[in-house]
Amino acid sequence: MRVSRRLATAARAAAGLVLGPLTAAGLVRLAPLTAAGLVLLAPLAVAGLVLVAPLAAAASELAGTWFVLAHYKDSATNNPDFERWIDKIWVIETNGAKLKWNEYPIVVFDDPSGRFERLGTNRQSRVLNWWEPNEGQLAEIYAGLEINPRGAKSKSMLGSDAEGWRSRGAISGFSANTLSYTETWTIEDVGGLPVFTIEESLGGARTESLDGVTEYRTTEVVSPSELRGRYNRDGTRIGTFRMIRAGGVSEVQGSGKDNNQRVMAMFASQMGGGEEMAALLSQGGSPKDVPEDVRKEVEAGVRKLIEDEMKEQGMDPRYFRPQVDDMTRQIMREWERGKTPEQIERMIRDGDIKPRPIGPMR
Repeated sequence: MRVSRRLATAARAAAGLVLGPLTAAGLVRLAPLTAAGLVLLAPLAVAGLVLVAPLAAAASELAGTWFVLAHYKDSATNNPDFERWIDKIWVIETNGAKLKWNEYPIVVFDDPSGRFERLGTNRQSRVLNWWEPNEGQLAEIYAGLEINPRGAKSKSMLGSDAEGWRSRGAISGFSANTLSYTETWTIEDVGGLPVFTIEESLGGARTESLDGVTEYRTTEVVSPSELRGRYNRDGTRIGTFRMIRAGGVSEVQGSGKDNNQRVMAMFASQMGGGEEMAALLSQGGSPKDVPEDVRKEVEAGVRKLIEDEMKEQGMDPRYFRPQVDDMTRQIMREWERGKTPEQIERMIRDGDIKPRPIGPMR
């Protein structure tokens, strides 16, 4: 039940308030424990009675759960000055001579302040503004957040602290007619200022390769439990990031929704609140007076906005092409009928504009 979950979260948060500052100061390094266990151990930790074996290698110092928050601006959008953000959970594990890097792009806070806001309905809209976790949200981070496994990725990595860690690259042997998508993840300068890189590549023997790079380059080790640095995705999304050591995560309780409903909910919550959507649809004035070339620019902008929001939610739009096309077509149709941007946003939030059902994957 939701009430019992809130009680459990409150217990974890209370423990996080005690152990969080100690962890941030590098004084306590504990494996994820239950909320009750943390509460019982906290006085012992404060008294210095809990003995924890020192970590031997720099890679092991990165092991654990991290909350990652990036602030950036996107020069490739129609509104390059908008303040944007993305947050996620990283779990880095050691396994003999290997590292395992897990990424969860959908993070759930009990307190949505700064991240989402309500716009007069029961649905929440993503805030276009840089945010930092408040005291209560920090307590949630220290205690352990909930994650949605949708969009989660994981890579096993080989290497060393000296040479860096790298996941397996592309697999050879595809035919000339095959398109392949690969991601290569690397961690470099582990013992100094770590650099986390995700390289994406889509291509084939007869096609030009499409590549993308996301880099988190550490510039400051604030403490053993907090890193800060520069964020850069494809040279267009540029800003800063912050990594905070977090408590162990748990999977969010199921909502009972099927895959279609989850995708529709994502569209409604992410696309339905947007100053950016309003600005995009307003740039051409009345659709009756808009030249065809401007109309095409607006349509391309709507499509890109949908794709960008999907990417930020860990969904690859290439696998949802019919849904992207359908949403773009519906939004443009309502705009051409004379609907205002505010009315279109309301239709998205209320489910009057929604993506087509998802068919079986091939």
